[in-house]
Amino acid sequence: MQFAAKDKGQSQARVTVDAASVEDVISLEEVNAEMLSVMEALKEDFSKNLSIRTSAGALEHIIVTTKDGKFPLNQLGQISQKSPQHIIVNMSSFPESTAAAIKAIKESRMNLNPEVDGQIIQVPVPKVTREYRESLVKLAKQHTNKAKDSLRWVRSNAMSCVKKAKSTVSEDTIWQLEKQIQQMTDDTVAEMDKLLAAKTNELLV
Repeated sequence: MQFAAKDKGQSQARVTVDAASVEDVISLEEVNAEMLSVMEALKEDFSKNLSIRTSAGALEHIIVTTKDGKFPLNQLGQISQKSPQHIIVNMSSFPESTAAAIKAIKESRMNLNPEVDGQIIQVPVPKVTREYRESLVKLAKQHTNKAKDSLRWVRSNAMSCVKKAKSTVSEDTIWQLEKQIQQMTDDTVAEMDKLLAAKTNELLV
């Protein structure tokens, strides 16, 4: 996948390194794949955890930590939507995990306050307020910053790998590789910023 160039005017020309010619130094494809993985994780995070509309489906992938390990909520309970403002989780198949499920729902960042009725978890769906929308935007920014930290870690590792090859390849090749990695990083950051802008617009509309 090729990331789009940044929209900002760039005073320096972009470089394009032939990946095959530097395979013995670094795999640019692997670096690109790692950066893409960070980007995809952010997209998934936005989709699962930062949604205005809370539905039965939104609860399915909440991870519940039990004494036997971690499981998605839909593997432990039967989730159904009684009304737009009311979701039910039937824990009769795994009643011993009810407390853990409640804890996971409360900590899901979806502003939910579940109540227990025997083996049934009642989940009232709150009305969406402006304050709640703005809190989700703040979370989106936090998640984006964490993703950028992960991206910088990928960049740092790639740069270290290139520097180790200084004794075996030319200075020009090193310079081109470092510039290529920086370009890949900048392009991914630009995509993250676009994703954040789109999510912010979605949340505040």
